[in-house]
Amino acid sequence: MYLHLTGTNVRLLGSMHLFPASSRRTPPWIAQAYDWADTLVFESDAPTILPFLRADPHGGAQRLQPLLSVDAWTRLQAAWPAEGPLAPLVDLRPWAAMIVAPTLFQQVVEGVEPRMLRSAAAQGKPYRYLETAQEVAAALEAIPLQAVGAVLAVLMADLDEPQRTLERMHVAWIEGNLAAVHRIAVESPMFNLPEIRRAILDTRNSIWATRLQELYARPERTLVVIGALHLCGPDNLVDCLARPVEPVLLGE
Repeated sequence: MYLHLTGTNVRLLGSMHLFPASSRRTPPWIAQAYDWADTLVFESDAPTILPFLRADPHGGAQRLQPLLSVDAWTRLQAAWPAEGPLAPLVDLRPWAAMIVAPTLFQQVVEGVEPRMLRSAAAQGKPYRYLETAQEVAAALEAIPLQAVGAVLAVLMADLDEPQRTLERMHVAWIEGNLAAVHRIAVESPMFNLPEIRRAILDTRNSIWATRLQELYARPERTLVVIGALHLCGPDNLVDCLARPVEPVLLGE
């Protein structure tokens, strides 16, 4: 989960964006990684994606309705917030509905990135992002509508799955067990379809690898904080970088 790119001042930290509400603690290597870094690099500025969640007037999530059973669509609508930036459901892009839906059935607290960002802002530690919100939206727009519908259909049939998966993944992450994180992910509806993994992980990994190469020669210690799933499975970020890495041990 915490890796050093050999011969550089760059390290990779596999994070969790959200923690289960019942498990708020972070492992010690998170604080160690933050303290080591002179500068931080995160995936993207999460709040800036909100404007990209909405579709044009003729391309909203209502296109999903024919792909779901009446019961599944009714459950999804009933769970959807009635007010706020995510309302109404029919105005969102289909991929946005898919990304947001699992969180409606989870009890969570903020994960690694918000905590690090607060510390960086308070201490004046510089940080930047690997991608823009527009780039994230473009990658997710490539997910076929049929795949989005398939994920939501499975989710609506087992509303306990998102919380169950999150809790299992958090345990594996705390232990630093990447293989277990990957195994749990591919058992979940969100990542067991290749079209969805390609859009959420593989395509972005390839782009990030090119951008990270620009950091190799820099003298400042640079910590790249990305979701742990980007570090495991086929076409993961380490493989895309094609550069030796070594685990960082506590105290190093």
